[in-house]
Amino acid sequence: CIAKCIGIVLDGMDTNSPYSTSNSTETNGTNSLVHGVLMVEQLLTSGGGWQDQIGGLVGGLKLATSDKKILPLQTKTRCIKLSAETVNNLNERLILVDTGKPRLAKNILRNVLRRWARRSSDIVATIRELVSEASNAIDYATKGDLDGLGACMSKYWALKKTMAGESSGVEPEIISRVLQLLTSSKKIAGGTLCGAGGGGYLVLMATEGISRADIESALRADGDGADNEDINFKWHRCTVAEDGLLIDV
Repeated sequence: CIAKCIGIVLDGMDTNSPYSTSNSTETNGTNSLVHGVLMVEQLLTSGGGWQDQIGGLVGGLKLATSDKKILPLQTKTRCIKLSAETVNNLNERLILVDTGKPRLAKNILRNVLRRWARRSSDIVATIRELVSEASNAIDYATKGDLDGLGACMSKYWALKKTMAGESSGVEPEIISRVLQLLTSSKKIAGGTLCGAGGGGYLVLMATEGISRADIESALRADGDGADNEDINFKWHRCTVAEDGLLIDV
């Protein structure tokens, strides 16, 4: 019903991957779905954009962009093929953590938008760095350099914190302590909170040879692990979704 009201076209969404022959999200109704979700989020005043839709619908490694000079908004996605070895290494080293810290993304996003609206020089420079770091991450991944990719994850998170501002609550204190401990002890090559931050999920790139159990043990030994009253982490295996989200209507 919602899809019909806002004009989302779902025809063709049961195909395996429309991106094997196209470098754009403008195929088989996917573009309508990406923009329809964006519209619903605005109607619900929850903010948000188009990156999550593309991230979920398109499998594997990709670089998604939009053209600031074209309205209405158009998105494009370039898919990048990774070697089987790199995919296997990513599946071994990526760790997804439910931090147990709920957050409402729109509260953080509002602060980000206010800071962007002022167009201060540091915020403009931060936006440019975020764009360039996306390409850097692609380069590291295609080369199979997961330590470099982990460093990009940490750099990305530092830039996201700059965008939100110090008093935004974008990084809870316990998350700061955990990331600092795991980085200084060389248990991880990098890490970032997902999405707007403030809580939710944390994704880590473990150092080569370091397991999830090693990381959990390191946190418990320091008092910042699962037994700490301030934290309620749930640990998950994280793998590359090469096919993306498949929808049956």
